[in-house]
Amino acid sequence: MSLPRFRSLPLVAVLAGVAVPAAHAQSSTDGQAHWTLGIGATWSPSPYRSYDNKAWPLPLVNYEGKSFYFRGASFGYRLYKTPNDEISVLVSPLANRFRHDDSNDARLRRLSDRDISGMGGIAWKHTADWGVLQASAQKEFTGHGGGTSLDANYAYPIRKGALTLTPTLGVTRANGALNDYYYGVSGREAARSGLASYRAGSGTAPWLGLAAMYRLSPSWITAAGMRYTVLPDAVKDSPMVGDDHTQSFFLSLSHVF
Repeated sequence: MSLPRFRSLPLVAVLAGVAVPAAHAQSSTDGQAHWTLGIGATWSPSPYRSYDNKAWPLPLVNYEGKSFYFRGASFGYRLYKTPNDEISVLVSPLANRFRHDDSNDARLRRLSDRDISGMGGIAWKHTADWGVLQASAQKEFTGHGGGTSLDANYAYPIRKGALTLTPTLGVTRANGALNDYYYGVSGREAARSGLASYRAGSGTAPWLGLAAMYRLSPSWITAAGMRYTVLPDAVKDSPMVGDDHTQSFFLSLSHVF
């Protein structure tokens, strides 16, 4: 699946966390593989100054097998699974991206581009009557500084007939190497752009999400949601950044096989 040109999502992990609600994933406790295919759209205004923001369509592909899963753009292999717990290794993209041509700020247009990063690590998920706990630790492996990201979140699905509402509260911590790649300004960039040089440190970003899923039929699902992230000082103090928060929105229609 090709990646759309995301303007910039907060340092919160993967495309699946924004564009594909967790409720799309089908349980494989029956030992059978499950597929979900669909189409969606996401809009994620960038925290970068004077940045051109657009909504983007994207295909949705989810697969839940006995050992492997593919959720949005996150690929995982289960090392351990019980009815309540799951431990897996996973690979996913960190959907931050900066294109200097997409900024209307003359100084930012003189900076180098920042690309989507590949992240790999381990994830844990615990499901109970009182909600779902998830945590992950990932490291960048695509030559963008080798930074790390930790994420923990709690979700409580509320089901009423065909409708499921899932509020989620989480926190993400990125180390200095990861933040500096996306929000730092090197001495060379400062000299040619007029911006002050800046080295971003580590930071913790709390976030809040809400997803709504509605079953149109046993095979068709529509979903929508949003995610609001408070940027840490290490990010919002960057001369590249013009906001203290980010938000992301999605809408999708999927068929379950």
